[in-house]
Amino acid sequence: MTEKSNLGGSPSTRKKYTPAFKAECVRQVAAGTRQSDVARAQGISPALLGRWQRQALEAAVPSSAERDEIKQLRAVLKRVEMERDI
Repeated sequence: MTEKSNLGGSPSTRKKYTPAFKAECVRQVAAGTRQSDVARAQGISPALLGRWQRQALEAAVPSSAERDEIKQLRAVLKRVEMERDI
């Protein structure tokens, strides 16, 4: 009889969720459904859903470099619109 050592947990038992599934769960919470209700209905932990919400928020908020680029692009757009109107 051989025993299998499972020191780090079996990677085959870990569930993987699609980005679409994660986005739908986060959308449901953003639409007003309680986080615990969404987690229970989908069979996931509220902590996992909270992590997905934080990740979605971080992805939605532009970084400082992106904000600087947006500011520059808006200035260029304003100048081009003024040139066009002349």
